[in-house]
Amino acid sequence: MDEPPTIPIDKLDHISIAVPSLDLASKFYIETFGCEVSDPIDIPNQKMRIAYVILSNVKIELMEATGPGSTITKFLERNPAGGIHHFCLTTPDITVAAKGARAKEIKVIGDGVSHDNKNLFFLHPKDAIGSLIEIEENKKDI
Repeated sequence: MDEPPTIPIDKLDHISIAVPSLDLASKFYIETFGCEVSDPIDIPNQKMRIAYVILSNVKIELMEATGPGSTITKFLERNPAGGIHHFCLTTPDITVAAKGARAKEIKVIGDGVSHDNKNLFFLHPKDAIGSLIEIEENKKDI
């Protein structure tokens, strides 16, 4: 019998891009591709503001720093033009996923709750073939 995956996932939820200007990035996706872009969402505790580019199969999360000390500020210091910051996979059970990651000695960082109250954690890039991966709980309706 096949063993269940260490970190069960459902889907790719979003790809996050750090941008120097949320307004300019939103305008680019609207004017270049005709995409729908959500209204900005302020996340003061993380010193950032985000907006989602809505596509039929996935979202693109645009992230702008709103103050010093933000992880986005640090990212943009290294990458002034911006770029892909992380991608997000969903799991039906965050506890099982985190336990599975730790069992495989994958460093779990930044665990907490998203701006829309979903439990989440990140896998450290050094343990995830160079990519920062967000794992977010997506409970199925019963």
